[in-house]
Amino acid sequence: MEKPRRPNIIVLVIDTLREDHADGLEALRDLGFIKYENAIAPSPWTLPSHVSMVTGLYPSQHGVHEAYGVYAGTMMELSRQRMSKLNRGIIGELMEEGYSAYIISANPLISAAYGFGGVTEGLVADGLCRRHSECRDYERLITALSRREGYLGAAAELIRDGELRLLLSGLRMLTRSRLRRLAGRLGLHDPTMEKGSLAILDFLRGRSFTEPFLMLINIMEAHGPYTVKDMDLRLTVRAFLEAVFFNRLDEEVANLNRQSYPKHAAYAARRALEIIHALKGYLDRSLVIVTSDHGELLGDGGVHHGYFLKDGLLRVPLWVRWPSWARPVKQEGAFVSLAQVPSIVRGAVNGETLSLGSDVVLAESFGSPNRPESFYREGELPREALERAFSHRVRVYSRRGSATYNVRAGALEEVSGDAQELTKVVMEVVSGLAR
Repeated sequence: MEKPRRPNIIVLVIDTLREDHADGLEALRDLGFIKYENAIAPSPWTLPSHVSMVTGLYPSQHGVHEAYGVYAGTMMELSRQRMSKLNRGIIGELMEEGYSAYIISANPLISAAYGFGGVTEGLVADGLCRRHSECRDYERLITALSRREGYLGAAAELIRDGELRLLLSGLRMLTRSRLRRLAGRLGLHDPTMEKGSLAILDFLRGRSFTEPFLMLINIMEAHGPYTVKDMDLRLTVRAFLEAVFFNRLDEEVANLNRQSYPKHAAYAARRALEIIHALKGYLDRSLVIVTSDHGELLGDGGVHHGYFLKDGLLRVPLWVRWPSWARPVKQEGAFVSLAQVPSIVRGAVNGETLSLGSDVVLAESFGSPNRPESFYREGELPREALERAFSHRVRVYSRRGSATYNVRAGALEEVSGDAQELTKVVMEVVSGLAR
């Protein structure tokens, strides 16, 4: 029997892109992509969703998720340990089989610090850097800053070590950042649009990658901040926490984001298409998946992302381009969970017939990924609000409808469809997760 050909694997994640704002991806059809319907993210925020995408496990199974006292910024060691134990999922598997691996991310959560390391090459592209070389400088500058208190201490260390070029690069990036913010306040420039894609494009263009390779790319242009008024995201995060703990929607913040989000989503789609074109020479030899890790709530059941198990957060775009020698796979189930990404990849690598989709998929939340202590004093949040927010909740989508189940309370919170039938489906799902 002829040995199956080994395709390159390219997974492009457009962070925070809702399915109903992803029309800009329709141009992918002209490049041979197929759109799959009813794709569901396993989590309403970045880190658990990405870990599901590379391991094939739901958050309660892989363990990389939020909890009381465990938030996005405090999960480094937890994520590194879990990812190591799971061999980094499909990334580790393919590297053991001779694949090169590249993690190219504008989101610091998708980096070596959180367990996405040990690859052939990685890049964290902050919005401050516009070129690949600047991003390398930025990484070294962050390391210098972590060893010293403040800019002056870091600058003195760089001068002492003879790193004048690195110091000048840092000063250029800092000056550019300050000028962008000033231009934004004066209405001359929108500093919220570009969030790292220029550096990613610079990294990709004109390079040769060792084949076969796996490439995971994350771009952030659909992610907040969406307005100059909210450059540090404090308005949005405060509004998010108010909605989580007090069920109060800040209409002013929701309106600000609702008005600005569409242009960010459209800009992110354009950047995604540019990235695909930058990799055009590899497309015929590759399985290419374009999707999002979650969406963004714009007043439709909440604001921001995380905690909430709503359609605006969980329904995401999913486009796939199959290798030129492979027959495109038809969708069989009503839904596609992003936790199926590793099995899609494995099927393409092994040349196996793949069943794509399922009639039952789910998403999970365990609380807020944002630290409430940054906005509320001790005792300001009622105990019952904390217990309610930091509960394991499961959203189940099926042909019979959808429902959200609070595992701690043992009760359905939201039902769309036949409640009796959905209760049976939900209980089967929850017992399956426990097993």
